[in-house]
This record gives sequence, structure tokens and C-alpha cells, in this order.
Amino acid sequence: MTTKRTETVIIRLTPDEKKLLLLRKTKPRLAEWLRELALGQKPKRPPKSVDPALLFELNRIGVNLNQIARHCHQAPVSMETVNIALALRHIEAQLREVLDRAD
Repeated sequence: MTTKRTETVIIRLTPDEKKLLLLRKTKPRLAEWLRELALGQKPKRPPKSVDPALLFELNRIGVNLNQIARHCHQAPVSMETVNIALALRHIEAQLREVLDRAD
């Protein structure tokens, strides 16, 4: 849980100083930019855009995992369960590969 900001700082600027600040800011909100600048906080990187095809593939893998997990919970331990575990490892490897390509 983040701490809520309750304190206010007011500064006086000339109209030209205010315009200059608004031109220089690199954030949508001036307060956020000033806080980062004054407190030396690292700016938060915006999330990378994700390829819709990658999201679709990730969703498909997730659905497969859920189906396998459901089947594992319903079936007694057998050779089929071992095969399912191997399939899960294969899916996990594919998932890692897909995620590595996304970075």
C-alpha cells in the first residue's frame, strides 16, 4: 500500500517561469515531474506495448494449462499424469521462450 500524499508545497513563479516549467516537463502532470526532479526519484518506465498476437498465444497457453491442471486434479495418479507433467514442462518451456521474445 502506498503512502497517501497529504502535504502541499506552494511556490510563486512569474508567468514566464511557469511557461518554462510547463515546456520542460517530461510528465503529463507537473507535480509528478517536479517530485521526481527534486527528490531524485527514478521515473517510472511506461509499460512496453505488447503484440496482440503474443497476447493471444499467451492466452492459448494459459487455457491449455488450466485444462491440464483441471484434469490432474480429477484423475488419480497414473502414467497419464506423468505424461501430463511432461506436457506441462514443455508448455512452460514454450511460455518462457515466448516471454523472452517479448523482452
